[in-house]
Amino acid sequence: MNAVIRLSCESSTNTFEIMMQFPFFLRYPLYRCAILILLLAGCSNAFGEVTARLSRSTISADETVSLTIQIKGENEAKPDLSVLDAQFEILGRSQQQSISVINGNVSRSRGLNLTLLPKTTGTLEIPPIPVGKKATASLRLQVSEGTGESNGLPGSDVFIELELSETSAYLQQEIVLTLRLFMGEGVRGEQLSDPKPNLPDTVIQRISETQYKTQRAGENYQVVERRYAVFAYQSGQLKLDGVRFSGRGGGRGGSIYDLLNSPFGNQKVDRQIYRAVSDAVNIDIKPIPANFNARHWLPARNLQLVETGLAQNNQQIAGKPLTRTIMLFADGLTSAQLPAIDMNLPEGVKQYPDRPEMKDNLSGAGITGSRQNKVTLVAANPGDYELPAIEIPWWNTETDRMETARLPARNIEVLGGTASIPRPLPKRTGSSATAGETAPEAANLPATPESTDNQLTHWLIWVLALGWITTLVVWRMSRHRSKQQTAAPAAIDPAEAVRRQSIEQAIETLEGAYHEQDRDAARDAWLRWGELRWPEKAPSNLNRLSHRCPKRVAEAILALDLTFYSQDERSDWVKFDPGVLRKKSVLSTNMIRERQTALTPLNP
Repeated sequence: MNAVIRLSCESSTNTFEIMMQFPFFLRYPLYRCAILILLLAGCSNAFGEVTARLSRSTISADETVSLTIQIKGENEAKPDLSVLDAQFEILGRSQQQSISVINGNVSRSRGLNLTLLPKTTGTLEIPPIPVGKKATASLRLQVSEGTGESNGLPGSDVFIELELSETSAYLQQEIVLTLRLFMGEGVRGEQLSDPKPNLPDTVIQRISETQYKTQRAGENYQVVERRYAVFAYQSGQLKLDGVRFSGRGGGRGGSIYDLLNSPFGNQKVDRQIYRAVSDAVNIDIKPIPANFNARHWLPARNLQLVETGLAQNNQQIAGKPLTRTIMLFADGLTSAQLPAIDMNLPEGVKQYPDRPEMKDNLSGAGITGSRQNKVTLVAANPGDYELPAIEIPWWNTETDRMETARLPARNIEVLGGTASIPRPLPKRTGSSATAGETAPEAANLPATPESTDNQLTHWLIWVLALGWITTLVVWRMSRHRSKQQTAAPAAIDPAEAVRRQSIEQAIETLEGAYHEQDRDAARDAWLRWGELRWPEKAPSNLNRLSHRCPKRVAEAILALDLTFYSQDERSDWVKFDPGVLRKKSVLSTNMIRERQTALTPLNP
């Protein structure tokens, strides 16, 4: 008699069944257990085999290596790559799958290709990588010292420059940090870190980023320029650690070599790794000066108070609301640093403030914070009221002294309500004169009731007409005052006035740069002028700025831009007179058109 044993091995996609007939003596438990162990060992191969291999066993610290993980069979688990994080940085990954059928037998396999960059040197061990219940064997990789990080000197393939607007600043004063990354031809950027401060109470905010091309030491470079606003809230020595960059080479001609080495894209060609680190910079953060005794510490390059809303004749009707708007602008401070504007009003005037509007305007020159306060004023009774002056002390960081922004006191005359209509005379039924007062002429006239009523009617008509005319005049005057009060905020735009003043200062700076034949200062002044002209979408370089200007101005900008790329000394750019920018006919709205151009990405 024979026994029948059925064994089933299941995976996620297939079921394997094995049925065998054994002699009668195998019914004993010991023999059956041995057979089952052998069959289970054979079925375990259905879950697949996991292997790993490296493309090279020896590399330098600046090179990458490819790690390929091959998974055969029905193992659908994902490899646990976290075991690589300690010693390697994964720069790229790709997958591939294959299915083969031989003599009716179907086999599956899939592979995972990883591009690894070592974090340290020496003999590194790649630990077993778990894939479900399986794991790869450990591997060893020898990493030698590479060329190291760039020393930041012009002529290198990659280098970084850091420039500070101030090496010594007060507490909470804005410091503009300019970062310039220079990448040679064929270098592709992948990572660029932000500066890290050593003092904990330090705020660093990126305010602009531009890209352009230039030459250094006879070499062509693609430049990425970032600007940061730095605010230190703790005095002492502030240190900004060096900024780090990592990228790859092979951008030019790399694709054809990739095609020859891997025509089907199954392998990833190792490329040169570029790294650079800038020098650290130090800033001396000074405490608040002892001679500054105001309530709020406000270190700024410029601070202004502007007011709108009050009528020019300072007259207001009692009980009618009046909206007063006070705006505070500060170059070098954020809106969060600006204080609340306190208004001490006289008795009899009530105020109903709105929520303040805060705004930060970012540009390459720094941050301009603004705070706008709207207050509704109501005076219930007629009279003369004085609104006290508003003063805000601040510290001018350019002159290094204390100054005060001030709005002068204002007198408001509150008038009474709308004039009332004169009462009409009562209707008279008798004669207009008594018997004793009758004039001699009246004795000769027929004193009939009809003639007396006609005279009284005429008088009433004239009195009513005069009353209506007076009411109409008062109503028109009241409406005219209301229009003046409503139109006052629209007629005065303080933000536009500040912008025009800044544009005039930029033109003066530009004139000075042309007079001194300083092309770097001229370029900065042109870009500052462009930021003020188009604050919503500032041009990032001279080429883009030229597209927004008429022919005469555009030619002057391009002539200046050409001097940065030409090997010959060019002086024809100084012939332009920046004073023409003040003429409205030169930069009319109809003449300015912008051509859309694509930005050069950090990783093209």
